Amino acid sequence: MKKKALVLSPESRLKEVCSDKCRTLLNEHFDVSWNETGKDYTKEELAGMISDAEVIITSWGSPSLSEEALEKAVNLRAIGHAAGTVKSLVPKQIFSRGVRVFSAAPRIALSVGEYCLAALLASLRHLPTLDASLRAGQWRELGLKGRELTGSTVGIISASSTARAFIKLLAPFQVNVLVYDPYLSEEAAASLNVTRASLEEVMSCPIISVHAPKLPATERMLTRELLQLIPDGAVFINSSRGPVVDEQAFMDELSSGRFFAALDVFEKEPLVADSPIRSLPNVLITPHVAGASVQGHLSLMEEVVKDIIRGLNEEKTTYEVSERMWEVMA
Repeated sequence: MKKKALVLSPESRLKEVCSDKCRTLLNEHFDVSWNETGKDYTKEELAGMISDAEVIITSWGSPSLSEEALEKAVNLRAIGHAAGTVKSLVPKQIFSRGVRVFSAAPRIALSVGEYCLAALLASLRHLPTLDASLRAGQWRELGLKGRELTGSTVGIISASSTARAFIKLLAPFQVNVLVYDPYLSEEAAASLNVTRASLEEVMSCPIISVHAPKLPATERMLTRELLQLIPDGAVFINSSRGPVVDEQAFMDELSSGRFFAALDVFEKEPLVADSPIRSLPNVLITPHVAGASVQGHLSLMEEVVKDIIRGLNEEKTTYEVSERMWEVMA
């Protein structure tokens, strides 16, 4: 007998995160209740329909599962989130109930890793600057010469899933990677082919990429003193969370023009129209889209569903979230 599955996303959202292959997979393995209301369920609506659900599939826009709702979900065995962090989706107590939690965050990490590589290569070769110059009627700027990534030293803050995806993509460039992460062991560093380093050492690298989650311990962890360590001519990338950086101190350093930055995240989003960062020539800015790609989004639910099936079959899983992982999620 098929297990009962409840898919919370309405059709409009499913088109973005659920492929036809995924729909077939769900129908083959589960007795599926699809959201045909045309809108996201409210918390109250969800609480009234989860009593017999054994698997719940969520994505962006899905209501969070409160303790009260979980008390009614007596048959629930797994929750699969076809998006990133599950910290605002499920309470920590869910693990004590024996419910297994899955997140597509590692799949999103691949998209973020590609963004970071693209932003880094564009920055090293001054592509945004050269594009603006040419559009303004100029030709070559004397003295403006790009740098190669091959053989460079790259400093990475936090060995998160996005950082690991980026590190993997950097491998062909034969770079020397320094990683600051207090939870990264020597064994894990060796498996990633990176060197553990202090935050000061990483901030002194010619290429710096931030991958830290937004937690009380990471809020404004990049202080004015640390930001002053960024070398002249460096490339600084932040695709994680804006509040990890002391934004005012960062603006003071960036405004000097002594290094280039590629920023996908900001302390306040959306970025206000009159933000001074919009007018700086030494920064590439994008609207929090590092994790957004056509292929990436369309594969999110399929990856999670496949992993849930593996988990229910007592096979090794890839996207399962442990209680410890939940605690350090953004």
